This record gives sequence, C-alpha cells and structure tokens, in this order.
Amino acid sequence: MKKVLVTVLSILAISAAQASAQTSSDLGTWSSIQLVKSFGAPYAMARLEHRSFDNVRGTECWFAMAGGGYNFNNWLKGDLSYEYWRIPSAGDMVQHKAVLSLTETFKREGLALALREKYELAYNPGADSFSHTLRTRLRGQYKAQDSIFTPYLMYEFFSNISNGNWVRSLHYAGTEISLGGGHSLDFFYMYHLYDKGGLTAACHVLGAGYNFVF
Repeated sequence: MKKVLVTVLSILAISAAQASAQTSSDLGTWSSIQLVKSFGAPYAMARLEHRSFDNVRGTECWFAMAGGGYNFNNWLKGDLSYEYWRIPSAGDMVQHKAVLSLTETFKREGLALALREKYELAYNPGADSFSHTLRTRLRGQYKAQDSIFTPYLMYEFFSNISNGNWVRSLHYAGTEISLGGGHSLDFFYMYHLYDKGGLTAACHVLGAGYNFVF
C-alpha cells in the first residue's frame, strides 16, 4: 500500500509540475459548505458552493447540490445527486445536473488512496441541450495519529463523453483540519487548466470549505 501511494503521489506531483509550465491568467476562489447525514450504510448530503474569477472581482458560478448515497462496504460507496448551477460568467446561464459517482478507498494505517469515477448529465434549458461528462479523480492523503491535519494531493480529469475531448484538469494540494464532533475545515491551492475556445487557459484557485458529518 505504501509503495502504491508513493507512486500515486509522485504522479500527482509530476502532473502539478507539468501544469505549472502553462501560462496562468487568472486568480479565483472556491468556497463551500457541505453537510452529510449518516443513517448507517445510507447517507444524505447537501452542498452549496461559490466560485469567483477575474482576480476575485466577479462571480464565475455558484451551485447547490442535494443527494444521497450508500456505503456498500468499508472501501466502496456510491451516490446520486442533483445540482442546480447558475453561471454569471456565461451570460447567467442555468444548468441542471444529474450526477452519479462511485468511490473506492483503500486505507493502511494513516495512508489512504481514493479513486472516484463520476458521470454528469447536464441540461441547459436556455439552449435546450444536453452534455455528458466523465470525471476521474485520484486522491492521496496521510493522517498522522492524534493530528488534526490530513494533508492531501489530488488530481481530477474531465472528458466529454460525446466526443472524447479533454475539458479540464484540476491539480490540488491541501489539508483538512478536524475540529471535532464531525466538524472540519478544508483549505487548498488548486491549479486549474481548462479548454477555452480550443486553447488551454489556466487559473490559480484558493479554496476554503466547511464540512459537517453527523
């Protein structure tokens, strides 16, 4: 497990280094609140997120999510959710998304490796159009015993299922901070690469989140 995690973290670090070779053009923030209610194996979840751009001068988008899932065992879970998006940076466009995801997590002592596959079906009522996106996310993290910090590296790749084109990739470095009682904070830096009219654009993102599991 340790050898696998070291290999994965090396891949994530190399990906981040390759991303940093791109020309960056913007600074944004992602801030979120997420709630998860456990009922044993089943769980319910809700999330509200705001994203800024244009050097933090404007709102790129915001969305609200609600859904539920099931822990099939100690390493596999799946969930289904609905997301409502409003995107001022694209003419105040509205999107409705149905999202299905499966997450595999392997743990050994303080080390954890998680692979998430997510499918998004998005509907744009303004254009009366649908889009299909596949997201693959790899996350490696380490939590020392009796520490409130859980540092992590994470990489996520988006592709358009209809044509197979690359959409975006996200390169994270961050840490979760446990506050006790199911409360935690999440702070991260993320380098965001995305397709912009056939060209690769980039954005530095500073993120902050509050999570409550109860």
